[in-house]
Amino acid sequence: MFTVKDVMALPVMDQSLLLTAYEASKQNQVEWVSIIEAPVEDFVRKNEVVLTTGIGYKDQISQLLTFVKEVKEAGAAALIVSIGHYIPQLPEPVISYCSEQKFPLVQLPWDVRFSEVTQQISSALNQEERDAVKRSDSIRKELLEIVLRGEGLGEITSYLQKQLDMPVIVTDRRGRFKHQTRNAERLKSLWNDYLLNQGDPLSYSYEDGVETRSLPSNMHWISTPQSSILQLTVQTAREIQGFILIQWPSKGIKAEKELLDHLILLEHAATTSALCFLHDQTALETELRLKDDFVWSLAKGTFESLDDTLSRAKSLHYDLDTDYLCLIAKPENSQPYPHDNHASHSYSNWLRTIGDILEEETYHAGRTMNIKTMSTFQKEELIIFVELFTEKSIETAYPFIDLLQYRLEQKNPQAIVSWGVAKTYGRYCFNVSFQEAKAALDIGHAHKEKGFISTFADTRFDRALFAMTENEELEEITEITIAPLRKYSKERGIDLVHTFVVYNQHKGNVSQTARALNLHRQSLLYRLKKIENLTGCSLDDSDELFLIDLSVRLHMLRSGTPYGYSSFH
Repeated sequence: MFTVKDVMALPVMDQSLLLTAYEASKQNQVEWVSIIEAPVEDFVRKNEVVLTTGIGYKDQISQLLTFVKEVKEAGAAALIVSIGHYIPQLPEPVISYCSEQKFPLVQLPWDVRFSEVTQQISSALNQEERDAVKRSDSIRKELLEIVLRGEGLGEITSYLQKQLDMPVIVTDRRGRFKHQTRNAERLKSLWNDYLLNQGDPLSYSYEDGVETRSLPSNMHWISTPQSSILQLTVQTAREIQGFILIQWPSKGIKAEKELLDHLILLEHAATTSALCFLHDQTALETELRLKDDFVWSLAKGTFESLDDTLSRAKSLHYDLDTDYLCLIAKPENSQPYPHDNHASHSYSNWLRTIGDILEEETYHAGRTMNIKTMSTFQKEELIIFVELFTEKSIETAYPFIDLLQYRLEQKNPQAIVSWGVAKTYGRYCFNVSFQEAKAALDIGHAHKEKGFISTFADTRFDRALFAMTENEELEEITEITIAPLRKYSKERGIDLVHTFVVYNQHKGNVSQTARALNLHRQSLLYRLKKIENLTGCSLDDSDELFLIDLSVRLHMLRSGTPYGYSSFH
């Protein structure tokens, strides 16, 4: 960065005198030089060195002071006044004002040509720009070499630390640590405190203050009592990939000015880090896709040979030499959550997001319980193979499901997930275990409310009923028995099917049934008599009672209505 101090060091300025010699003002950035006489108006731009002869201000101290104020307020880096012809000596009020404002005021002998001053400043600025380009090219090449050598984010972090001599940390988009320099423990603690207060860095909105308006849009200051943290966002065209955190030793304006000297380095670091993030993300997505395909093949039983299966499992770091049980989890929300960040997205995008979350939490739940897991999200369902250590498989399944449910609720409190749990477990029985878990899930949907856990071991009766639904003669008998009850319920608004189910659940106890339905005893007896008349079956005959119950169950199974709930409302 070219400054007022650099201007004063030019040969042409040897005979000049800086009247307001403050170190801070000497660090004012210089971007150009111009010659201005009255009026100032909009002819002076920020960070510009202004030269003037003061023509028209001879013996006009107040007007000269006004001119100086306007130059300063325009954001000029410094004011150089030619002394001799029009202004023999700078007035004390002008010097005092510049001193108070810490504004560089320079007096220049009359015999020093302005053309020489502007030429040397312009040449210095051009040289500064050429040096910056050269420095930028050098940094770009060095960082690109790191990427091409495949050394990645860790080496970029070390490179930044060497160049800046400051602690550096790289995090992912959620603020979780990926790489850090050896001296970054304090920075790590400060960042954890910041996340604790602010939450997810993706959802935090920055308010630009006076000190950050000149920063690029991907850089933000985080203030701490001891120092400042520069947060550099690493972003690709699609989305934010992560953050580079640098613990800056100074604060405020001083840190802002120091940062300007390192902008080229930081911008190149952000660009090359984005390449590394994309490389890592692509590699991870490829691995996850291969794992998904592999686990789905296990579930379907489509591998040609055991040797092929074991070979692929080894390449994907899966251990098949252990007992596995299949679980299937199905997100039941039919649309994105109303208050979720993804609510504006399509259902397919939301479902993909939920699938990613479920797979990630499955991995972490397995690590927490120290058990192996394999999972894949297919056809709106998460298929999980969980390692078993006990013959009582459900003892492993339920704690795992509880932990996974808890972790999911922390991220998505509105999530509703239903589960199917297999009975068969062991080595190389993935397809059988998957079929059982799928059957348990399907049966659960037919008989239970969303959010259930259905185990294959508890579905023998339901599986028998499912087999009966394929019998055409039984379907005809069922329809003849149930149709009059459905018609009467629809016409009169009295749910006789539900009345029968509750009566049967209470083993024919009229008093208990009346209380459960909140009916008068005589009203219940009237309904029961009506059921007998419409079906032609006696409720006192166990065979005919079984026929009505079987008809009701098969009808509800076909309609997808849980047993005990009416489908006629």
